[in-house]
Formats: sequence, structure tokens, C-alpha cells
Amino acid sequence: MPRRSAVVPAILLGAAALVGLAGPSTGSTLMISQAMDLMRLIGLSLSMAVIMSYAGYVSFGHSVFIGIGGFSATYVVGEMARDEILGAVAQSGGFLPTGSLILYYIESLLLAGLLSAIVAATIGAAVLRLRGAFFAIATIGLNFAVMNIARFVMRSFENSVGEKVPFPNMGLTTVKLYWLHFAVFLLTVLIAYYVRVSRFGTGLAAIREDEDAAEVMGVDTYRYKLAAFVTAGVLASMWGVADAFRTSFNVAGYFSLSHSVIMILENSIGGIGTFTGPLVGAFIYYPLKWYTQVIAAQLSLLILGALIILVVSFAPRGVVGVVRERMPRLRSILE
Repeated sequence: MPRRSAVVPAILLGAAALVGLAGPSTGSTLMISQAMDLMRLIGLSLSMAVIMSYAGYVSFGHSVFIGIGGFSATYVVGEMARDEILGAVAQSGGFLPTGSLILYYIESLLLAGLLSAIVAATIGAAVLRLRGAFFAIATIGLNFAVMNIARFVMRSFENSVGEKVPFPNMGLTTVKLYWLHFAVFLLTVLIAYYVRVSRFGTGLAAIREDEDAAEVMGVDTYRYKLAAFVTAGVLASMWGVADAFRTSFNVAGYFSLSHSVIMILENSIGGIGTFTGPLVGAFIYYPLKWYTQVIAAQLSLLILGALIILVVSFAPRGVVGVVRERMPRLRSILE
């Protein structure tokens, strides 16, 4: 990695460490909860960036992998280890030992990553032969197909209630949830950054700019796109796990198309083709989300959709792209 490129991960890790230490120290449950919300938005935005911002493929089915993550955590905690957890909680006076909690969390992440990789590789083998609007439409179908499969499987869950599976009481505190979110956040940031600056990322950039030319230059575009699709899916599934440990799993909520729309919006606002674009987009979207929900909750998706059209029409490179054009000295940092 070039020396100047090493500045960015150093800054990111330093800022993340400060945020990580400062979050729980506030003592405010509201502040900690808001910090988790922001980490989630950034993490999901970066997961979408791997296939959309880096490779130039817009996936409306990306929420599938959030659902797979939530489903995996629910299966591990709500089905496989439910009796063990309830017994451990009863013995410890209402709290699951931290070591056991981390173990179940890791098991959930591993299962989510495995299932997401299988689904992404299987579906990607077909849909990634499509381009542009045809690919986007195909991924919408993917979202509904996997959602209905999840509904079918959940009917066999002993503890399911309709389309929901309540978690056993693990005595999770807000601070514990925060650190679990923070671990996933750090992992997501590092993976997304190193994909961007690696040879793999260079190949994806070539595909984004001109896929036909990339093939002529010797880039195995199909394999690169498939690898990006799988990586993006695994990253999103980790946030499905984080969500499920925070709230009970719900099929309709986790597989909602709105998650994909939000991730697309964040990447579009921040800037396509950069690592920092999705970060900036998430920071801009976060207050915007609350504003639209307060003034027009029923029309929030319509408002966000209109915003995507405006951004794509008048600022196709997003905020970071505009800054890079007007301030060339910042290009090496805003990569």
C-alpha cells in the first residue's frame, strides 16, 4: 500500500477508537443508542459500496443479506442455544456471562457469513450476467424470493410466533450491545477500505468505468463482480446479526426493500467510486432520516426516492466527488 494511502486507515482507526471510548463514557442511554444507529448506517452503506460504489452495480436486493444475518442470529440464539441461555441466565441472576455472549455472537456471525456467501454466490452466478436496469430488477426478485423462503423455514421453529421469533432474555445491557456493534463496525470499515485500495478494488473500478474495456484489458470481470457481490453480502449479514441481538427478528422488517433504498441513497449522496463517499452519505442521511419520519412518516420513502433522483441528476459524483473536483489536493485523502 502506498505510504499516503496508509494515512486514511490510521485516521479511521484513531477516530473509531475515540468514538468507542467516548460512547459508553457519556452514561446516556440515548447517546449510546444513537451511536449504534450511526454505526449501523455507516456499516450498511459500506457493504453496499463494495458492489455499487466500487463496481457500479446497483442492488435493490441487498436487504436480503440483512435478513439472512438476522435469521442466522435468531436460529443460533432463539433455537439452537435457547435452553442453554435460559439456564445460564437463571444461574447468573439474570445476565448471560460475557464470554458466552461473545461466543454466541461469533457463532451467529459465522453462520450468517456462510449462508450469505452461499446465497450470493448462487444467485450472483446468474444475475451478474445482467447489467444496468436488468440487474437491478433481478435483485428485487431476489429479495422477495429469499424472504418467502425464510418465512417457510420459520414455520418449523418451535418458538416462532407468526413471522417473529422472540429472543430469550440474555440480560443484554446497552453498553454490551454497543461494544458488539463497535466490533462489527471496525471490521466492516477495515474490510471495505482494503477492498477499495487493493488490486481487487482497482479491477472493480475498471469495471465501473467501462466493463467492456476492462475485459479487453484482461480483467476477469465476471469473477471480480461475483467476489464483490459475495463480499458485500457477507458484510451486510453481519449487521443483520447486530440488529437481531438488539431487537427480535421479524421477517418483514429485516427483508424490507427500504433498507436497500437507504443504502443506495447514502452511496449516491456521498459519492460513487470512493471509500469516503458512503461514510459522508451516512452522516448526511442520519439527521435527514429523523426529519422525514417526523414531518411525513408515511411519505418518507417517496421523499428519499425523489432525493436520489435529484442527486443522480445534478451531482452524479456526490458530495465527495464535487469536493475532489474543486479541491484536487484532497483527492489522495478522499479516495
